[in-house]
Amino acid sequence: MASRLKTLTLFSSSTCSLCTTAKESILKVQKQQPFKLVVLDIHKEECPKEFSDKYMFDIPVVHLNDQFLTQHRVQEDKLSEALKKYDQTGLVEKIK
Repeated sequence: MASRLKTLTLFSSSTCSLCTTAKESILKVQKQQPFKLVVLDIHKEECPKEFSDKYMFDIPVVHLNDQFLTQHRVQEDKLSEALKKYDQTGLVEKIK
């Protein structure tokens, strides 16, 4: 089965240590499974206001193709599994 196009968006901040750890985990998974990664700093204009307001106290937050996937901690195995499920079904299942 061909992979579906995937974009992961990481809502982050330059002062957030959990965000740095989350990005490192995402990049490790990206080496195994191709997807586009977009990192948006919630404190900069690049981030839509609705998300900067919504996630102000919850970063890091990860979206898969514009749908909420997970927040706070990104576990590589769970992220990889979620991406595989998306490839198979086209559905984004939130990581718990």
